[in-house]
Amino acid sequence: MQNQFSLTRAASKKRRHIQKQFPISIALMSLLAMVLAADSPSPPRDLAPTLRALAEKYKLPGVVGAIIHGDQIMALGSAGIRKAGDPAPFLPGDTIHLGSDTKAMTAVLIGRLIDKKQLTFDSTMRELFPDLAAKMNPAMAENTVRNLLDHNAGFPHDLDWAALTATHLPLPAQRRIAAEKALSVPPATPIGSYAYSNVGFVLLGAIIEAKTGHPWEEIMRKEIFGPLHMASAGFGPPGTPGKVDQPWGHFLEEGKLKTEQSDNDPVLGPAGTVHCSIGDWSKFIVETLHAAQGHPTLVSAETFKELTTPMPKQDYAGGWLITQRSWANGVALTHAGSNTRWYCSVWIAPEKDFAVLIAMNYGSDPAAKAADEGIGKLIEFNSHLTAKD
Repeated sequence: MQNQFSLTRAASKKRRHIQKQFPISIALMSLLAMVLAADSPSPPRDLAPTLRALAEKYKLPGVVGAIIHGDQIMALGSAGIRKAGDPAPFLPGDTIHLGSDTKAMTAVLIGRLIDKKQLTFDSTMRELFPDLAAKMNPAMAENTVRNLLDHNAGFPHDLDWAALTATHLPLPAQRRIAAEKALSVPPATPIGSYAYSNVGFVLLGAIIEAKTGHPWEEIMRKEIFGPLHMASAGFGPPGTPGKVDQPWGHFLEEGKLKTEQSDNDPVLGPAGTVHCSIGDWSKFIVETLHAAQGHPTLVSAETFKELTTPMPKQDYAGGWLITQRSWANGVALTHAGSNTRWYCSVWIAPEKDFAVLIAMNYGSDPAAKAADEGIGKLIEFNSHLTAKD
């Protein structure tokens, strides 16, 4: 039997589709007190001891976590190092990679186009890519935006992204080619049934580019990062190539820990290439928390509700797994992300007005298990925090 903080194995599996630790230094404690000081009435509580124990248990290079109440980060901390073999500590303000947690941001961009009446949830691929219609498989031509948002479009998990990168074409052109390829063949799975796919979100990026005339990356900066003041946000692996000014990704190869500054092919951007600090990611999560309570600022309340309402007998919608948890007093929104060098996870409890986030610079097994346990510990930490307050 699971305790009240545990995650179901099925939910964890779906979201996946979705060294020695250094003690926190005086300087790190000072930084912890300063992070988000301009936005917080008091310094966040320190999560470092909780996260250090998690990192030691699972041999994680580094990990960072946060607890949000309302619009404030109430607890924050990090543990470990930026890169195996280097002493630089993983700091609370360091940049992390979000992987597939990018998808919810892409969904919001689609929601903004819907609010501008440039498309609808029921817009078909034939309508959105009229010049490609003659080449489309008949079933794929009738696929809708709703199907893409919910992984119901019959696409495979991935295409040959490296081949698209090798063309050296601008990213919108690569995504356009991806749309042509994906829509020209029969469905890989039945349309209307859930099958997690990066392809669908790359096509959503292509739709955004077709409607705006600008690259998805530019629209993300303008309509998500800018309004939410996510100054650290960008795309690809964190940090300067060859330097340890930000954490590096880690993975296991033949049982040995490897370090690498790498990411998904850039064409995959709408499905998973955003990086930012956990503080800046928290700003998007705060927006989502408020939106789930009926008060979004980036899209209309009606559009957000439809974005996050799964189809009957399903539980995924618009970049989120929608589930029920007793500790959330009902509905909870969650998603995990990984580029196989990083792993992160977020849970949002609208009825309780809080959210918990965790990220680690390690993407191989048992990263997902470590993240699940870490989320549980943050939820438990939050229960004590609430009781004290």
